[in-house]
Amino acid sequence: MNLKMQEEIDSSKLSFDRWDISFVGKPLDDRGDEATTFIKENSKEVIEIKYNAYEMTFKYGSKTVLIDDLDDVFTFLQSKNILIEATTMSFAELLLLLKQAKINDCDISILYLEPRSYAQIRTPLIIHRREFELSQETPGFFPIPGFIKSYSPDKIRRTIFIAGYESERIDRAIEENSISSNNCALIFGVPAFQAGWEMNSFANNISVIKEQRIMGEPYFSSANNPGATYDILEEIYMSLDSEEEMYIAPLGPKPGGIATALFLVQNEDVSVFYDHPSKSPTRSKEVNKWHLYTIKF
Repeated sequence: MNLKMQEEIDSSKLSFDRWDISFVGKPLDDRGDEATTFIKENSKEVIEIKYNAYEMTFKYGSKTVLIDDLDDVFTFLQSKNILIEATTMSFAELLLLLKQAKINDCDISILYLEPRSYAQIRTPLIIHRREFELSQETPGFFPIPGFIKSYSPDKIRRTIFIAGYESERIDRAIEENSISSNNCALIFGVPAFQAGWEMNSFANNISVIKEQRIMGEPYFSSANNPGATYDILEEIYMSLDSEEEMYIAPLGPKPGGIATALFLVQNEDVSVFYDHPSKSPTRSKEVNKWHLYTIKF
């Protein structure tokens, strides 16, 4: 896999060719609005997508198909130059599209816009000063078809969490999936998007690390660098012995989710835990930096 990264303060400074097809989710905040405007100006065709975790269906434009049928219907992507707008998408949507892009030998770009600030919970209590309104609902850890293997009782599950601000998602993952905390580790986004933001993740996750007795040493990877996170995942994967299998739970910043999705489509024996949260409207304000990642499998 070849991964190239651009980081700019303004979209006009990004280098790219006009895309044949761009995929976008529903915009909810300033970042989504700006990203959607940008891709409409620079794409021949724009398709809005939505994944339904309950029904395991994928909506693209006006059409809805079962996930099991994606390989048959997405042949229209063959050898296209496509853009996946990751800011507006869930991890599951990103993962499913990347799989189809790989199958159809696409030239792939992924766009991600950093937030200038996140929406915090309004409270006079100092103990809640690091709590954020990022998700409205997390339905649960429903499997994503094609990316979860049957549990092998004779195998040890090594679970890697991409950590964010919402520690309750890690706590719930451990409880709902009977994960052994002895075989868990967290990847933190360090450096963070902005100086000091890493303390939000540390402070919010320290309690779940203690309460669940997570024993694995933490890993650190730049929050906006999916290539560095991918390298950590590969390092862990290569360290597994014959009695271990790897699971990843991408519960943090989207570039970590991008790294996870790329890793999963490259390594079919790795599984994923994901809880399909509904994003809060206006979860962030304004745009900080623009990131454009180009991938060729």
